[in-house]
Amino acid sequence: MVATPGIKPPKYAKIKSIALGFPGAHEVVWRGWPWFNVGKKTFALYSDKDKSWIFKLPHHQQMMLFDARPETFRPMIAGRLIWSYVRIEDLDRAEMRDLLEAAWRMVAPRKLEQAHAEFLKRLDAPAQPNEKLRRTMRKAAP
Repeated sequence: MVATPGIKPPKYAKIKSIALGFPGAHEVVWRGWPWFNVGKKTFALYSDKDKSWIFKLPHHQQMMLFDARPETFRPMIAGRLIWSYVRIEDLDRAEMRDLLEAAWRMVAPRKLEQAHAEFLKRLDAPAQPNEKLRRTMRKAAP
């Protein structure tokens, strides 16, 4: 089935901005619908047939979510693989980001995971004062 022009999946813009923020992530359009990959490995996609987002989550997390929130998460079985149908409308941005990060980690090579971890550490580190800015501010002060 091919996408109808102009029709976007639910919360597409939010998912796209989060997914493409991970190192090595890119979007692939297959039959008119978005898939988010690292290399050739997919970590999130939209299924028009099921009108649902599908995430590749860690098995233990999937089982917990299927039991705790069956109205939002349900299994999608493809051969031996179990993916997760996600009712994206039930998630806020923070939970969406956490789930997409877990899905991204399932397919990302270690090098990318390490680069991402270092990036997050820098974000959490206290800001270092900018000496040039401080001098400028001192000069401008009366």
